[in-house]
Amino acid sequence: MAISDFVLKARVNFALIRDPRVASLDVGVTANDGAVTLTGDLDTEDECRAAAEVASGVEGVRSVHNQLTCGIGQRADTAELVTKRLLEKLDDEWQALADASALAQADYLRWALWLVYKFRIPPALLTGATASAESEAVEQAISQVAGYVGAPKALIALQMLDLAEQIQLSPSQDAPTPETGSLVSTPVVDEESAAAA
Repeated sequence: MAISDFVLKARVNFALIRDPRVASLDVGVTANDGAVTLTGDLDTEDECRAAAEVASGVEGVRSVHNQLTCGIGQRADTAELVTKRLLEKLDDEWQALADASALAQADYLRWALWLVYKFRIPPALLTGATASAESEAVEQAISQVAGYVGAPKALIALQMLDLAEQIQLSPSQDAPTPETGSLVSTPVVDEESAAAA
């Protein structure tokens, strides 16, 4: 996957996370030269349409191939299934990184921490023994992300707390935007520095 495809995929994933009409954990996104393909199974036709609408509204998307199925896999969710989908989404996106560069990993980390911070288990699923399921899911997700990027779990948690503080200070803040799309292959040199060399 080219870097530009990776950036477009990340932008679509961020847009899906932001939209409350879409269960973003259930949507797979691929990008190829401006063409975005959506896969997965959502519960309703409205969710499927909303996902395609969100994807088509992302800058750089030239076409959307909506291969989502609607309502085929409807099932009664449990806290464990919701957690499993979170961990699978984190894994799928890690496996799909364009490369193992530090910048690609940093973009993944920002996206993953945003997703983990915004993760919620529906209140109806949090009963009795599963009341601590959400904090356990967050703990599992932080451990998984820490393992991917090779950082101590405590540092990943600290970064997520920093993100939470930023959101508290600016509640209207949007999801992070991938930065790897504007990479420059050579540093900018001003005339004074060039003359000194």
